[in-house]
Amino acid sequence: MKLLLFVVVSLVLLPSFSEAKITLIPEIEVIGESVQKEKSEISIKSESLPSTVHVITGEDLEKTNVRHYTDFYRKIPGMKVIYMGQGEVGDRLGTRGFWNGYAVFVDGVPLNMPHHMHLHGLADAAWLLPEMIERIEVIKGPFSALYGNFALGGVINIITKKVDKSPSVGAEVGSFGLFQGVATISNTQWSPTPFLVYEAYTKDGYRDNSNLTRYNFFNKVTFPFWNGKLSIRANYVKREWGAPGYLSIDDVKKGIIDKKSAVNSTDDGDSEYYNLVLNYSPKSEEGLHGTLYLASEDFNRVATFPPAPQRREHNKRVFYGWNILYNYLPLQNLSIIVGTDGRFDDGSVRRHNTLNRTTILATTHNWDVKELSIGLFTQLQWKPVEIVKITGGLRYDRFDFDIENKIRPNNSGSGDTHIISPKIGFVITPVKNINIFANKGLGFRSPYVAEMSPNDRDYRNMNLKPAKVDTWDVGLNTLLFDRLSFAFNYYQTEMEREIRVVGSETVNIGKSKRDGYEAEVKYYATNELTFFASYAWVKARIKNPAVAGQDRVTNVPEDYITAGIEWTKNLGNKSSLSADLYTQIYGKTPLDAAGTTFRDTFGKYYAKVQYKISNLTLYAGAIYHPKKYISEGQFIVNNLVVYDPKPRWDINTGIKYQF
Repeated sequence: MKLLLFVVVSLVLLPSFSEAKITLIPEIEVIGESVQKEKSEISIKSESLPSTVHVITGEDLEKTNVRHYTDFYRKIPGMKVIYMGQGEVGDRLGTRGFWNGYAVFVDGVPLNMPHHMHLHGLADAAWLLPEMIERIEVIKGPFSALYGNFALGGVINIITKKVDKSPSVGAEVGSFGLFQGVATISNTQWSPTPFLVYEAYTKDGYRDNSNLTRYNFFNKVTFPFWNGKLSIRANYVKREWGAPGYLSIDDVKKGIIDKKSAVNSTDDGDSEYYNLVLNYSPKSEEGLHGTLYLASEDFNRVATFPPAPQRREHNKRVFYGWNILYNYLPLQNLSIIVGTDGRFDDGSVRRHNTLNRTTILATTHNWDVKELSIGLFTQLQWKPVEIVKITGGLRYDRFDFDIENKIRPNNSGSGDTHIISPKIGFVITPVKNINIFANKGLGFRSPYVAEMSPNDRDYRNMNLKPAKVDTWDVGLNTLLFDRLSFAFNYYQTEMEREIRVVGSETVNIGKSKRDGYEAEVKYYATNELTFFASYAWVKARIKNPAVAGQDRVTNVPEDYITAGIEWTKNLGNKSSLSADLYTQIYGKTPLDAAGTTFRDTFGKYYAKVQYKISNLTLYAGAIYHPKKYISEGQFIVNNLVVYDPKPRWDINTGIKYQF
């Protein structure tokens, strides 16, 4: 019923509103037209895949009220975004019923962390700033052969800028002691071309013990090399935070505890991350593309989940790797990509029960892990006739492990495993501005250290196969009336050995299946005004539950709704005024597998107003959270429904000057 109402509003009310506006501005710049074209083209760009792809540009982010990197994605249909509010750890970017389902890359460097103590495959991208980003590609499903491990629900491919038109400085202040200063050093006239972003951030936070401090040093230099451009990037991020924890909703309602209080004032965390990255790209899409990288991460987290004792987690790793491909275009209607990627991790994973953070009571998890992963891939695009494009791909991935289990030494050992993952799809363009697509692909995640070498029993399996994700999609996107963009897709996904955070532990919930659809509409009313809305529905179930009837995949909303407007007015004399207003609504969400406890439907509202005059930008933003006892971070832990309380209002304002 909700989908039917959505379609009726999109296709009936919006066109009639469109006719009322034609006489005001006779020429409409159709923003959506290029996307319609790219899906049917032969291209290395993600938009050309026979799947649902969303592109977020740096200009999009500039208009949006981004308070945290998770805000980059809130307008994307069906994307579940959870800002956990526990420092810069544990945030979730999910889609299609997956809680943490994206493989995340920045300039070709994988951010997903294998064997992370909090969650295998967790991606730490909280250091990213809008000022750094050229574009973000969000690919739904495992349908690009260019990406392998952890591409369960999809891929997030982030490309940072090589240059900004001129240096700039900016400052932002806001609720709860927020201060952020950002300086950018760059110029299109300089060669070699630097792009440097430096940030200092501090916030006291809404709750007790929710302070956060971050220092960010992003350095990138680009210069001509061979038949293209070579970029060298080095960045360093240091963060420290307090962790207020998750409060019992019943205790807050009864007034036993204040919603601003912290579970344990000694809970906290800190991290250091640095990397060195070399990116090479040719002048055109054809030719050699390459990435080499070296990175290090040192992560500590102290958290309390009553009645269990406080625990301290420590992840430390050094990893390096490559991503090299060649795009061969022998014919105008044919593209052949061949390539390889690889990564070597050398790290440690620790968890201790502690008292007041420093006193170790017991060591519960203790592994040293070395992992080498190597992938070989090929992807082909072919247009046998003008209205049909066929895309096919194949990956071979191999993982070699060396695990030292210090809790149970007999479970230590080395081993290897591999997987082949094919992809196939097509796009049909029967008439201009209508694309119909279908695809089928296999994705996977590598084995988790606790699966191969558990610390709670005598067992080991160093040759455990990667867990498969088998997905297919059908969909279309179209441009109607020269100003109404509409997209729809239906998908089914089956997964082996799905691991989830249940309570405060990572567990294997077995085989799972998801069915869902997404619909999105954008209406370009004028050159200055755009309306957008989307609706997504998903059914996520465990195929063979341990207890009959307890088959729900927890924390997956039944549906999502996003709707809003974007408006920009050119005032003349190098000045403009813009506004971005939208809401994101999460549907009813099961918190337990039996479906007896739910989080009610709730929404959040975002707004940003921006005024530009010459080189000066002034802006103000707000986030409104109307529900008192509901938040994105809401779970069952130790048989209690807990949550991270949010403020009703969160206000920010800032200034930026470009020289």
